[in-house]
Amino acid sequence: MKNTSKFYKASDKKSLTTFSQFPSSFSEAFLQVFNLQRNILELKTLHKATKIIMSIMLIATIGSFIFGADYTFSGWVGLITGIAVVLNLILVDQGRLTNYSWGILGCVVWLIIAINNRLIGDIASQSFYLIMQFVGLYVWHHQINKQSNKEELTSRSFTWLNGLFWLVITFIIYFIVLFFSKKLNGTQIYLDASLLPLGIVGQVLMTYGYRSQWIAWITLDIVNITIWYNQLQIVSPASTSMFVLQIIMLINSLYGLYLWYYGQQKNH
Repeated sequence: MKNTSKFYKASDKKSLTTFSQFPSSFSEAFLQVFNLQRNILELKTLHKATKIIMSIMLIATIGSFIFGADYTFSGWVGLITGIAVVLNLILVDQGRLTNYSWGILGCVVWLIIAINNRLIGDIASQSFYLIMQFVGLYVWHHQINKQSNKEELTSRSFTWLNGLFWLVITFIIYFIVLFFSKKLNGTQIYLDASLLPLGIVGQVLMTYGYRSQWIAWITLDIVNITIWYNQLQIVSPASTSMFVLQIIMLINSLYGLYLWYYGQQKNH
C-alpha cells in the first residue's frame, strides 16, 4: 500500500515510556485517532475486498433498522451503534489506528442499549471496552510509530502456555460474573455471563496486537447471536438491529481472522 499521508511518516521523537512523558504522548495519540483527515484517509485506503465487506455490513445494518421499524430512541441508538461498530471492526481488521474513534462511539451507545435491556454481563463488558479504547489508542499509536510500516499495526503471536493462561482467566471471570448476575436478576445469565470474560481476553489481546484475539471474538459473537435472538423473540428494545449486528460481527471476525493470520504475511 502506498504511503499517501503525512500521518504515516515515522515519528522523529524517541519512544515515550516515562510517566512524565505519558500525557503528551497520549494527547498525540488521541488527536491522531480523532483527526478527520486521517479517519477519511484510512477508510479510503482500505483493501478493495474490505470495502466490499464494509458496504455489505453497512447496508445490512441500515436495512435491519428499516425492517425492524423501531423508530424509538432505543431504535435510533441501535442504528448508531451498528454503524459505529461496523466501521470500528473494519478498521481493526486492517490494523488501522482510527478504529478507536468509532470504537469509543460504539461502546457509549451500546452501553445505553445494554442498560435498557438489563443485560448485566453486557453492561460490564461495554464499560470495560470503553476504558480499553483509551488504553488501546495509546498502545497502538506507540507500537505503529516503532514499526517500519506506519500504516497498519503488525500482528503478533504467543505460545500455547500463554493461551492456557488466558483460558483459565476466562473461566475465573465467567463464574464471578455469573454470581453477580444471579444476585442482580440479570437476563439470560448463563450466556450473558460469558460476555465479559471473552471480551476482556479479546480486548487485551487486541490492544497488544495478538492475532489470537479473533478466537475470543468469534466465540463471543456466537454467544451474542444467541442472546439477541432470544431478545428478539420478546421484542426487547433495539433487538432487531442488535441481532443483525451480531451476525455482521461474526462475519467480520472471520474476515479479521483471515487478515491477521494470512493477509499480513501475503502483504509482507
